[in-house]
Amino acid sequence: MPIPISTIHPPALSVLLACGLALIVGCQNHSGPELATVAGTVTLDGEPLKDATVHFQPASGRPSYGKTDDNGKYNMGYNLERQGVALGEHVVIIRTVVEDKYGKILRKEMLPRKYHDQTTLSALVEDKPNVIDFDLESK
Repeated sequence: MPIPISTIHPPALSVLLACGLALIVGCQNHSGPELATVAGTVTLDGEPLKDATVHFQPASGRPSYGKTDDNGKYNMGYNLERQGVALGEHVVIIRTVVEDKYGKILRKEMLPRKYHDQTTLSALVEDKPNVIDFDLESK
């Protein structure tokens, strides 16, 4: 038996509508820039850096994100439906701060600012499978 909409709490109704919209949008044919696969390893002082977020930001357009595993390995994703990174030059930001869903910091940033807020990292993504490693230093 269907639940009358008038009996659904307004925040719950908002969540239901958002989920329905996401399903509709998710089923559409997505277009966008040409992407190439990007994977690699992030190390800090020669050791694999786990649970770091890797952010590739093009000069214009949508960024791609990845997260390192226990071995410091990452794969980049463009969005929920597409893997990869837009072709071209990117500014790269790597962060290690971990927050819970409420914004509470569970792990403080352990990397120097030159890898995130004042990043000096960059990468060129070409029309081929790209392996881009980052060997970071804590000092």
